[in-house]
Amino acid sequence: MTTTRASGGRDVRFACVEGDWSDGGFRYACPRCGGVVVVEAQPLAAEPPVDRSAPGVWRRAALLPRVTAHVSLGEGETPLLDGPDGVRLKVESANPTLSFKDRAMALAVSFALDGGYAGLVVASTGNAAASASAYAARAGLRCRVIVGSESNAAAKLRACRAYGAEVTEVTGDYSAAYAEALALEGEGWLNVSTTFRNPVPGEAYRGVAFELVEQLGRVPAVVCVPIGAGPLLRGIERGFADLQALRGGAVPRLIGVQAQAVSPIVRAWEASPEDPAIWRSTLGDAGARWHTTSATAIADALRGYERQGELTLEAIRATGGAAVAVDEEGIADATRRLRADGLWVEPSSAIALVAAEWEAERADGPVVAVLTGHGIKVPDAD
Repeated sequence: MTTTRASGGRDVRFACVEGDWSDGGFRYACPRCGGVVVVEAQPLAAEPPVDRSAPGVWRRAALLPRVTAHVSLGEGETPLLDGPDGVRLKVESANPTLSFKDRAMALAVSFALDGGYAGLVVASTGNAAASASAYAARAGLRCRVIVGSESNAAAKLRACRAYGAEVTEVTGDYSAAYAEALALEGEGWLNVSTTFRNPVPGEAYRGVAFELVEQLGRVPAVVCVPIGAGPLLRGIERGFADLQALRGGAVPRLIGVQAQAVSPIVRAWEASPEDPAIWRSTLGDAGARWHTTSATAIADALRGYERQGELTLEAIRATGGAAVAVDEEGIADATRRLRADGLWVEPSSAIALVAAEWEAERADGPVVAVLTGHGIKVPDAD
């Protein structure tokens, strides 16, 4: 095991979003109503210090839930580059296992060590699987990976096996893998599937907001984020809420971006940007049928955990943002243009550029596209 021990961090409680339960202890779901559980973090009393001597996300440990084990592979502090049409590109594909998931797994594995778990179980379209496998290896933990056959994840699964993870491929999409992972959690296995099932990992994304403000020298006007279930977007929103509480001022509009072929959150947003009751009805429509997309890393139908999508919708609404869908032609074109500019990202990342270019036409300030994963993991993508 390679880790450090340190103090610092925020005191947190765990609570049901429906308001039915809050006793502070970790849960996957509300024991009373089965609702989604979230982290309630103690407000920051002052600007959080940045410890440049600490590794990875632990440079900003004050943003994160308090844990004593600090596992890292050097994640975070990713570049912010100039892109087309004045768009700025937050290159999360520069993380150690080439995706934004590394931020979450650094925290999740540290939480697992503190909790005495023997290993991790993760449902994934591939990026979370590779990340969980690497960070579990770093921490000396076992890792079980469940991936749906529709995820086009062969290269990512090779990485998982190389790290020593136990890999199971199930027939179907991400939702099928998610259901399988639920059956394995418990008995010493921490579920780190990067939906909202485990409320801890997404807290690591708060740091993206602080990095963006530091890199830009100001709060961006718009941040466009690829979303499946959406923990990355919500974590960024929580980070900007921290900054607003400390400094005042505005928060950026957050734009959640999905592939038109698999877009349950966009459909719920378009049904009603303001009405959670309509969100729930739309997300819970079991009759929804989706199509094949090149953006496999965000192809999440939310089947069986539809209520989690409401957290992402609420984060979008809180910032005055929107949820938008991009068609396959637009995804392929953005992927090619970024590659021609030296940035090889997977289609699920390039999708953010399309939305950012739409926003740049009318935004009064910097527009950021978050590029979430590297194209080397999807070598057959156009």
